[in-house]
Amino acid sequence: MKYFTIASLSLFCLSLAATTSVQATTSISNEPKSIALTIAIEPSSQITPFQLVSLAYQGMYRSQGIPGFASLIFGYHYQQITAKDVIKAAIAAKQLTPDTLTDRDYVSAVDTQLFSLDRPD
Repeated sequence: MKYFTIASLSLFCLSLAATTSVQATTSISNEPKSIALTIAIEPSSQITPFQLVSLAYQGMYRSQGIPGFASLIFGYHYQQITAKDVIKAAIAAKQLTPDTLTDRDYVSAVDTQLFSLDRPD
C-alpha cells in the first residue's frame, strides 16, 4: 500500500510537470536606470544631538578623525574626544553648519549624549 501511494504520487508529479508550460517574456528598455544611494544630509542643524552621536558611534566620521563604536566611548571617557570634536567632524562632512559650534545648547546636548554612551545603565 505504501509503495502504491508513493508510486501514484510520483506519477502524478511527473504528469503535472510534463503538461504544465510556462511562458516567460523579457522586455529590454533602452532607457538607462540609475539608482543613487546617498547618506549626505543637507547642512543644517536639523540633525539632532542624538542622531549626531549615533552617526559618530556607527563610524560615520572616521574619515574626519572620529573613531566609532568602543573607540569613541573610550576616547570620550579619557577626554581625547569632545562634543565639539564630533560637531566639527559633522561640519567637515557638510552635515552641520559652522554656526552650530557656537550654539551652547546644541554642544551641551551632544555632550550629554556622549556621556550617556559612556555610562550605560
